[in-house]
Amino acid sequence: MLTAAAPYPEASPILHAAAEAARLAPSTHNTQPWRLRLRRDATLELAWDPDRHLATIDPQRRQMITSCGCALFNARIAIRAAGYREDIELFPDPERPEVVATIRLGLPRAASEDDLVLAAAIPQRHTNRRPFLDRPVSAAIADQLARAARAGRARLLRLDPAQKSELGWLVANADRAQFEDPRYREELSRWLAPRRSRRRDGIPFSEKEYGSSWPFALHRTLRDPGLGERFGELERDRILGAPMLVALAVDADEPLDWLDCGLALQAVLLRATALGLSASFLNQVLEVPEHAHAIAQLLETQLEVQMILRMGWAPPPEATAPRRPLEEILVVE
Repeated sequence: MLTAAAPYPEASPILHAAAEAARLAPSTHNTQPWRLRLRRDATLELAWDPDRHLATIDPQRRQMITSCGCALFNARIAIRAAGYREDIELFPDPERPEVVATIRLGLPRAASEDDLVLAAAIPQRHTNRRPFLDRPVSAAIADQLARAARAGRARLLRLDPAQKSELGWLVANADRAQFEDPRYREELSRWLAPRRSRRRDGIPFSEKEYGSSWPFALHRTLRDPGLGERFGELERDRILGAPMLVALAVDADEPLDWLDCGLALQAVLLRATALGLSASFLNQVLEVPEHAHAIAQLLETQLEVQMILRMGWAPPPEATAPRRPLEEILVVE
């Protein structure tokens, strides 16, 4: 990309705003697994946080790096909306693999209407795990989302009714398999926020619909041997009732591809938000190897499927995932 010869005087405030946008990105189990550093040379550094790695749920760090890709896309849009090009270097230091990107201001440019629309969607986007309305999503809207994914170097695949039914069974089976693992239940319990919790990360327990969301009931619910069966059936019903199911696929299955997927994912989610659509994630099926292979066969693709989304029209979620304040994730040198 074109780069300014020297940092602009206003670079730091704009990069600070980009960091604020980045913190609003979606992340696996709302772990918000990123660290940001605004350096004296007017460079914003984005890295994944090893203390927020879900070792059982996300053993390869695939979801963690995808989450960082979503944060990077938000930062990029904030810079464009402020009237500049962005100069981004991905994985800039082989000796620091946790640093996924460095971001600087590029040359001034007029913010496009699309930049402003997507920037406005950043604080409005929320994962919605509730059932969707019985209202179809048009092919024209699906085409807009597919174009957004291609801009992030990913392909959006829309499932047909037969594929939707098969996916429902695969997700239900994945839920049963994961909940049978005590390590999975223990790790999950650390990232569920009970009712009236003051924590600023994790998923509101009520949104997961495991049962009572009061603190005393949380661990008891997760010890229930029938939880995987019940939750799997619940998710299967939500899948069958979803107006649209899509998968995001990329060329390979390496960290750079995971980051690309995150960029594409957030491009799709912000476009969907601007159009009034809601979305929720169905990632658990991709973390069970035999199920991930079955998904690729189901979609008849040689690409690497990295993300599955349930999309449709819905009232706002009952509880939105909280966010850590910027001072917790941003270091200013």
